[in-house]
Amino acid sequence: MRYGQALDELEELLEELEEADIDVDHLADRVARGVELVRFCRDRLAVVTTDVDQVVADLLADADGAPDAESADDDGQDD
Repeated sequence: MRYGQALDELEELLEELEEADIDVDHLADRVARGVELVRFCRDRLAVVTTDVDQVVADLLADADGAPDAESADDDGQDD
């Protein structure tokens, strides 16, 4: 399942739960499914956050190790 699919299903589930005539047994099943979907989304966001943090850290590390643009253009000689 993809994150977007989980969100779509959660939206549908919420609309269903807002109906006044929902069966109590069905309600329990739908709430349990909602909990599964929320956990999935939360876990997926945690993974993506970790991945993005790593990419940003790598970019910052590369930037810290890269020569300054001005010093790379300056060869130390006067023109």
